[in-house]
Amino acid sequence: MNTVIAAIDLGPSSVRVLYHASGFARLLSARLEVLHVSGEVREFVESRVLDFCTRIGPDEIDPADLDIVARSGTVSDTIYREARNKASLVVMGSRGHRGLANLFLGSSSKAFLGNTPCPVLLVPTADVDIVDIADRASLTCGPVLAAIDLTEACGHQLELASKCARIAGQPLLLMTVAPARFGVDAATDMLRDRAQQAGLVPDALIVRRGRVAEEISRCAAQEGAGLVVMGLRSRPRSTPGVVAAAVLKTNSAFVLAVPGC
Repeated sequence: MNTVIAAIDLGPSSVRVLYHASGFARLLSARLEVLHVSGEVREFVESRVLDFCTRIGPDEIDPADLDIVARSGTVSDTIYREARNKASLVVMGSRGHRGLANLFLGSSSKAFLGNTPCPVLLVPTADVDIVDIADRASLTCGPVLAAIDLTEACGHQLELASKCARIAGQPLLLMTVAPARFGVDAATDMLRDRAQQAGLVPDALIVRRGRVAEEISRCAAQEGAGLVVMGLRSRPRSTPGVVAAAVLKTNSAFVLAVPGC
């Protein structure tokens, strides 16, 4: 099923998570589900979430139209179960006041991002939006930056980055932070090969040196990219989401984390 899940904890970032989840649901012609994980009685929690959305939710969203789901259990496991069979995208905040606050910056990151069944849009703490739902939904992220790991293969990452760029009507930029063993020309050729294999013609190929998260953040800021599309590492000894979380902490861009890379 084509569903966008807004995973909210009723904390400070929940309004923006809901706003962007609604925007992407409209852009993708998808159903919107609002998910809250709590150990309390389900009927009480659903009522509280509806009250939250009614009182301080975005004006452009009618709370009566929301599909509100309350679940109990571990935050990461519960979101995984809810998303597994129906979600095309999960939208979450990087800060909050309860379970979601530490999901990407703490020990739960591997539990969820290592097994996420679908892409995850991470909403930064900076007060910036990349969708506009005032009238007809639009993606206002500026250029889309696909941060490519040359040692991993992830065609789905490029497909999503290209789709977002088309929706936004903005340039698609491919960049990599090249390992020392790759020369700049060789890394550029590898980026070009990745694009050709995916049938894409990017607007720019960018090669950087240095610390991965810092260079991705600098590149996004210099290029004015409000959306960074990244793969989640699949290596046995790596922790999925570490670089994505680091980019979130050092930059105001949104991160779209794609599994299977």
